[in-house]
Amino acid sequence: MKNTNIKQIAFTVLMGLFLNACGGGSSSTTSFPVAECGSAADKGKSLASDVTGKTIVKVHEGAEVRIWHSSDGTKLACMISGEANIVNN
Repeated sequence: MKNTNIKQIAFTVLMGLFLNACGGGSSSTTSFPVAECGSAADKGKSLASDVTGKTIVKVHEGAEVRIWHSSDGTKLACMISGEANIVNN
């Protein structure tokens, strides 16, 4: 019985250290949805979000995101269909 308790305590301590090192499952980053694309005339660019230095994460498979890569390194993105989030790194 005592051996089982020691194993459980050791396991709990190790998991606590592991989760603490990994951030404990919570995220300090913020996310917000990718804007819907604008008019067809500009292929949606008028409502695009600046995503330079950020990560886009699809909420559902099949989501389509349009991304523009500028020569100065900036990136703009908008949603064609589905849902995705922009995550600040």
